[in-house]
Amino acid sequence: MLRLAFVLAGLALVAGGRNGTAVPGAAKRLPPPEHVSHETSVELQSRMARHGEVMTNLVRAVVLLDRPTVRNLANRIADEEVIARVGAAREPKNLALPPEFFAFQDELATDGRQLAEAAVEGGDDRILAERFAMLTRTCVSCHAVYLHGRPQPTPLDPKMPDGSARK
Repeated sequence: MLRLAFVLAGLALVAGGRNGTAVPGAAKRLPPPEHVSHETSVELQSRMARHGEVMTNLVRAVVLLDRPTVRNLANRIADEEVIARVGAAREPKNLALPPEFFAFQDELATDGRQLAEAAVEGGDDRILAERFAMLTRTCVSCHAVYLHGRPQPTPLDPKMPDGSARK
């Protein structure tokens, strides 16, 4: 548990820097992939910048065990961080993204809701950390699909420390 806390603290420093400043050499955004059109990439830039801000704040909140903020941000990710599919009523633009991107987007919403549920006051810190790890794994997989057009392998044993299975 202590090791996980140090890892998360390191992620928080890398993601946001000290005193709100960026760490020199830290990645600021994903590079544009060759298989995604320029129009799609431009369309996603501002949305993904907002998503990056939410995720940076979420890392900090998890590390600090700020459960109300974790709940708020995790629910925001689940409810608002959505890229519309072709023909969707909210945003019918044809964003030429691999189908796996949208599958990971759905998984991100599920992971966000599960993280929000784990952020109850007095909850188990191990469950909070594991749910955050699930959400982060989904983020990395989604980024891999966006950048490389192929998903990352899923973990072999998706069971949680409390014995429940990943939904």
